[in-house]
Amino acid sequence: MSTPTPSNKVCVSIPTDDETEVKLGHFGDAKVYLHYIYDNGWRLVRRVYNPYSGIHEHDETEPGKRRKILELNSGCNIIVAVAFGKGGREFMERNGIRVIIVKPRTTINDALVLVEKQFGVGVQG
Repeated sequence: MSTPTPSNKVCVSIPTDDETEVKLGHFGDAKVYLHYIYDNGWRLVRRVYNPYSGIHEHDETEPGKRRKILELNSGCNIIVAVAFGKGGREFMERNGIRVIIVKPRTTINDALVLVEKQFGVGVQG
């Protein structure tokens, strides 16, 4: 999917290796990021494959991994993750991304429901 994420919508990036559950492990090590927007329900708008999966921030062969991961998820304003590497969450938040930490084995659907509850997405008011 290559549809650009509309900037006026809530966009959630969910890291995954199997497209069923949130990535068990660090956000930056996911094989793919699924980008969902809320428009009368959740809709998958992009599937972004992570070329930096398995490369650690301190790995001298790939400096600036965090910045590159941020760029892969541009247009999203919420990230769901089980874990971040040291300083990763703070980096994302400094760059205007809200972060939700979920329990291991959280399904993608359950993560989206949590976003709705925590941020009031889809709530008419």
